[in-house]
Amino acid sequence: MATKMAMVKPKQKRWTIEDWLNLPEGPPYYELEDGRLVEMPSPRLPHQRIVFKLAALLDEWVTKYNLGTIAMAVDVALPTGRGYIPDLTFVSREKESELLAPDGKIHGTPDLVVEVVSPTTKTRDRIQKMKGYFEAGVEWVWLIDSDDLTVEEFKRTSEGYLLTTTAGPNQVFEPCIFKGLKLNLSELVGMKVEGANLKRKKR
Repeated sequence: MATKMAMVKPKQKRWTIEDWLNLPEGPPYYELEDGRLVEMPSPRLPHQRIVFKLAALLDEWVTKYNLGTIAMAVDVALPTGRGYIPDLTFVSREKESELLAPDGKIHGTPDLVVEVVSPTTKTRDRIQKMKGYFEAGVEWVWLIDSDDLTVEEFKRTSEGYLLTTTAGPNQVFEPCIFKGLKLNLSELVGMKVEGANLKRKKR
């Protein structure tokens, strides 16, 4: 079945969150920032492998402990008027009825967003989107470097995001938001890090 393409009207000067939510399903896919559409680049295989494997693990964890919902690449309409598509989003059980809308999208402020940072998105993920998440009140943010598999967890404070936990390649990551969870991202995605190079593990 052919996918309906999202047709952008170049003459429209300023987009609203309602405009963004009503875009036809992509590709191409867009985020909304300061009234303008930002086209999302096509992800690379390492990026997608991390997202897929981590989504499965986190979904199993939150289901086991009845913590809430993990969503993968779902539109998030933030209360500030920005519209983002995080690689992963966590909505706690207490917020599900409020944030999980009938249109299949998330309306409001989720508890956690996970961004897998690639070379083409690094600056925007670490600066503009972190600013957008902070202003919207997102309490937890994970940034994962798809090149070296470094994981960083940030918690929102009154003065900005505070780095609470980090793990380098081949190290165990123990996030504060999910007490008891331990994961080695290199092992999870079946890759080992040697210097700056990623190599697939022999099975």
